[in-house]
Amino acid sequence: MVTSKTYAERITVILDYLKTQKISQYEVEERLNYTSLSKAKNYDKYPQAVIERKTREELFNKLITEYGLYYDEVNESLTQRGEDKHVQKVDNVLYYVMYYYAFARAKVGKAMVRIINNKHVIMDYEFEEHWEGTYEVIENYSFLTMEKVGGVTPVKKLICLFSGTKKTGRPILLGTYSTIKRDGFPAAGKILFERVFNKKTLEIKIKSEIDQRISFYLMNKVIVAETFTPNTLDDLQRGYKIINKFAGRYYLFYPRSDLEMVKIEMECMGDSRVFVYFNNITYPGSIIPVDNHTLKIEVNDEDGFSESLGNRIVIFLNTSKSEFQPFVYCVGISNALESECNSFSCLAIKQDLYHQADKGKLNRIAQKIQKSNSIHTHN
Repeated sequence: MVTSKTYAERITVILDYLKTQKISQYEVEERLNYTSLSKAKNYDKYPQAVIERKTREELFNKLITEYGLYYDEVNESLTQRGEDKHVQKVDNVLYYVMYYYAFARAKVGKAMVRIINNKHVIMDYEFEEHWEGTYEVIENYSFLTMEKVGGVTPVKKLICLFSGTKKTGRPILLGTYSTIKRDGFPAAGKILFERVFNKKTLEIKIKSEIDQRISFYLMNKVIVAETFTPNTLDDLQRGYKIINKFAGRYYLFYPRSDLEMVKIEMECMGDSRVFVYFNNITYPGSIIPVDNHTLKIEVNDEDGFSESLGNRIVIFLNTSKSEFQPFVYCVGISNALESECNSFSCLAIKQDLYHQADKGKLNRIAQKIQKSNSIHTHN
């Protein structure tokens, strides 16, 4: 009777033979889509009957069939079927669907990707566009350097994917791309690779609807740079002037749920950073000019660059409300402040002006804000 331990020994014989044919165990795992060969051939340490959904007998037969081998049970010898005494090395191909945000079409697009022998990459978009390039793994990252084929002007792109400790073959990979858009603008954005296991499935996937979870992850996640070459740093000012004009430390007044006015601190930096200090928590964030009179200030209590959800404060600071000077009128949205309103009116004033300001005026403005927020609360 042939036992599981016997098949483990035969699997070892096959892997040793393939090694003499310059086919590594890793290449065998990739070809079979099976990652537990080390366990399968080590019966003493891993005696279980089924490993990665296969018995050792099933794995042995798969190896024999895949590499065209014959095992003589009487003589316990391994030979190659047919006249050719060498294993024909077949290209190892990884198939992926690449998803990205297509800026010009305002939708998530797709492309077919083939990674051949972990070296060569072929990429075909839904429309007639063909790219080829190289694939390289460095530490926990995979890099695809691509060039468009057939175009009049050479165009390149760089794709960087995080692969972790398992270098290739992950079912889903996240990363970024950097390239030149079809209209000539430099662009960079998020990207997602989803693995499929054969060319037929790849073609079906390209024609099918995109999973909304993928669309949500990628929608509008792209940065497009201007196509001009500044002569001096002053040419970069566009939004800088309005942000720098209002840089400084502020007191921010907002109505609590009992309609009492609360004072917290806010610091706006000239480089577009902002910090709100509230309940012994520092909320970091950014300032975005909406127009010549409006700044969007957004902060949250989450560290790092991930898009995790947490306590968030968004304030639209309107600089055109001159009737409130030196106070600046704001509209806020938050799930963090002690207010029954997610949306509320508030005031901001630079700290160096607060001590000179008319406190009576502040009280009159505060009453208007309290009344406005009271209406919102009861509605």
